[in-house]
Amino acid sequence: MTINRRSFIKMASAAMASLAYTPDIFASGDETQIITHATHMGPLKGYVKNGKLEKILASEHDFDPVDLMFSLKEATYSPTRIKQPCVRKSYLDGSDKRNLRGAEEFIQVSWEKALDLTAKALQDVKRIYGNESIFRTSYARWSHPGHIQQPANLLGRTLGLFGGFTDVVGDYSAGASVQVLPYIVGDSEVYSMQTSREVVLENVELIMMWGLDPFKTSKIDYNVPDHSTKDWFLQMKQKGVQFITIDPTKNLTTRKLDSEWVPIKAATDVAMIIGMCHTLYTENLYDKEFIAKYTVGFTAFSKYLTGEHDGIEKTAEWAESICGVPAEKIKQLARLAMTKRTTITGSWAPQRIHHGEQFHWSLVALASMIGQIGLPGGGFSFNMHFCGAGTSYSGAKRPLLIPQGRNPVNTLIPASRMGDTFLNPGKTIDYNGSKLTYPNIKLLYSAGLNPIGLQPDLNKLIEGCKRIEHIITNEPWWTPTAKFSDIVLPVTTSFERDDIAFGSSYGVEHLWAMKQLISPLFEAKDDFWVFREISKRLGFENEFTDGKTIEEWIRWSFEMSQPSVDFETFWEKGFVYNMTPEENKKYIRHSEFRANPQKNRLSTPSGRIELFSEKIASFGYEDCPGFPKWITPAEGINSYASRRFPYHLITPHPMYRLHSQLDNTRVSRDHKFDDREPMYINPENAKQLGISHGEIVEVYNNRGHMLAGAFLTENIVKDSIAIDEGAWYAPENPREKNSRCLSGQANILTSDRPSSKLAQATTSNSCMVGIRKVKGRIKRNTAYDEPDIRKGDL
Repeated sequence: MTINRRSFIKMASAAMASLAYTPDIFASGDETQIITHATHMGPLKGYVKNGKLEKILASEHDFDPVDLMFSLKEATYSPTRIKQPCVRKSYLDGSDKRNLRGAEEFIQVSWEKALDLTAKALQDVKRIYGNESIFRTSYARWSHPGHIQQPANLLGRTLGLFGGFTDVVGDYSAGASVQVLPYIVGDSEVYSMQTSREVVLENVELIMMWGLDPFKTSKIDYNVPDHSTKDWFLQMKQKGVQFITIDPTKNLTTRKLDSEWVPIKAATDVAMIIGMCHTLYTENLYDKEFIAKYTVGFTAFSKYLTGEHDGIEKTAEWAESICGVPAEKIKQLARLAMTKRTTITGSWAPQRIHHGEQFHWSLVALASMIGQIGLPGGGFSFNMHFCGAGTSYSGAKRPLLIPQGRNPVNTLIPASRMGDTFLNPGKTIDYNGSKLTYPNIKLLYSAGLNPIGLQPDLNKLIEGCKRIEHIITNEPWWTPTAKFSDIVLPVTTSFERDDIAFGSSYGVEHLWAMKQLISPLFEAKDDFWVFREISKRLGFENEFTDGKTIEEWIRWSFEMSQPSVDFETFWEKGFVYNMTPEENKKYIRHSEFRANPQKNRLSTPSGRIELFSEKIASFGYEDCPGFPKWITPAEGINSYASRRFPYHLITPHPMYRLHSQLDNTRVSRDHKFDDREPMYINPENAKQLGISHGEIVEVYNNRGHMLAGAFLTENIVKDSIAIDEGAWYAPENPREKNSRCLSGQANILTSDRPSSKLAQATTSNSCMVGIRKVKGRIKRNTAYDEPDIRKGDL
């Protein structure tokens, strides 16, 4: 049965009434409240009694409430909370032994002292080195879905008013694709609205999924998820849609949909895709009319397929020798795609590799040869793994973010190049057809981010941080980044502050009142309060607040969205639901372009899909040429590195946390071995190594080494292992360089080698490692311990 939004809400409301509004909940009268809130894990209701959050109740607007959301109560009251402002001991006394970051004790100080030190650090760096030496690490909004208390924006607003800062360009999620795809199709695609769910459900017959696992990744959203994505996929399964998964792992979605699993060697997808294109070309199956009318550059690409460029014909057999997928299967899949209404999907993980720009570009080439771009249920989609994928636009405006304002400094660092920047000030690199010169960073300010864990080649980053004179962090918990900081400012969690957010990334179906559930714990303060106080010390408090309180900013954000109700009604009810017009549910991505490519040109130089890009070719990058091609990675299953480190490590998104968030809660820790991250490995490889299920092993390469628990499973290809990203870094000997990580933080092992000169994006899935049994006593994981703290002169 297909459940529409209106009937779902009606049924869910009745169910929630019987679940939540039982007599005992209101037994204490006015001392008990049920308060609406919203998070990256979904909307919720907090059951608060005598000022304490007793439990989290699911919202009737959530299709499938997830375990991550219910763990937020534990996180709020976690013993890892930072209770008061702290300063690293030798930083405070002036001796500043930076090599002791992460090992040295902290001194408790007053808020007044901590804020004075923060303002002085900013002023000193500006005076001595200039604003370019101030770096904002916090560029993303994953810590908090709210639009006013958003740490990254508040930090950017403060530093912009102070004269500017060096900022991040690109991102970790889809860094290669967001740079290359605008040259190819005139849009990044990975973040853009796609064909509506209704249209896909009605028309699609075959979905080929490269690296897609929406049953896991749709548990979270950049805004507020409603968890309806799984239901959409299950409806397609019930309707008889054929699913085919190309992935090194037989992931959760593959199992739940009974999708055909095509095992592939990690990071070799491009070779297989090129082999499929060769089959369509040489067997004369491709849509010549579409290629001629809607694309440019096919002649150059076809010469690559036939080997005119390099003397190597890109046959299915050639592809098999690289990717491990049998040649006959490659040919079969190519032929099958031409017989059905086919959607080609690719997630973002396969582009987090060396030469990652080629992945989505090659999929665009394949989809162009199939010829269904712009048709209902056909073409390509590069965000079907996302929670809001396929949602239709309600027509409502989003609430506005608090303005960050202008940044007077134009210096940028690619997101994955932090460690290289810190170690090599003045170094010039190629980037997207231009040159970037690394600044001399002297102050790093992190708010709402955990870079000591997020960055690849973590040991390199830690070494680079020794050149940084000041590291300041706003954080609720003693994360690895907080432990490696000089000044630590404890801030509130989402439940301890008011804000406003919206749900359904593309549809804007809901506006959510993120009402404060409890009073701030310990000495925690809102990020807005922290940056207002810093701004006061720097002389521009009025410019920072613009004369508004938090409550007034929230009202402003709401009213700028031109809502259908007044603010008081919204805040009392806790949400506004925006009904999506039926006409909007008929949206088909690229249909206007297909209908009239002259009138509805793409934003590319030619106005068409560019299978050969003269612009990219003009850059002269040997690692990113003018057409999609397989380029052997510097680190991969057949690379020189594999002689020493024979296992290919992939680092999927975790099932039981949001990146590193919630790693300190039971929902994450209960799925570990002795508090170490699981290492998923094929039983045949485990037998060769002599290791058993649950055994703690050491995973290593030339960049670092770490402990993990062996998880034996047939759901991963031989010679590849998977360790989820996001575990909290815990050095075995914090005073020792390149110390072994006790928790299983995968970025100890990954490389910061860029994808190419075009995007300079992260390549965490191009990583070779060795595995060995652990000798001697194994220390417990200290990731969730507080650092040593003593009281100072407050």
